[in-house]
Amino acid sequence: MSCPKCQGGSYLADEDLVKVVETTTPMKVLIKQTFVCRSCADRFSRIVSDDMEARKKDLESMASGVQTVPLGNTTTPDQAASGIQFLDNV
Repeated sequence: MSCPKCQGGSYLADEDLVKVVETTTPMKVLIKQTFVCRSCADRFSRIVSDDMEARKKDLESMASGVQTVPLGNTTTPDQAASGIQFLDNV
């Protein structure tokens, strides 16, 4: 996104939910994105709409790649220490 004041590059500083539009198929969300210019440090914002179905698919694909690990220590201290090798005797 380029700055409307100096045409410099900008970065996304903040996103705020404005409204969820439930009457459309698929549902849409209106998001206010606030940008900061890298050159003149001017702040400006844009309102964008996003598809809820696309966001759900993104979240599902991220969640499918996550591996879960059991909480707590399931190994004994001897099992955990079996892989430790001291180099002073080498």
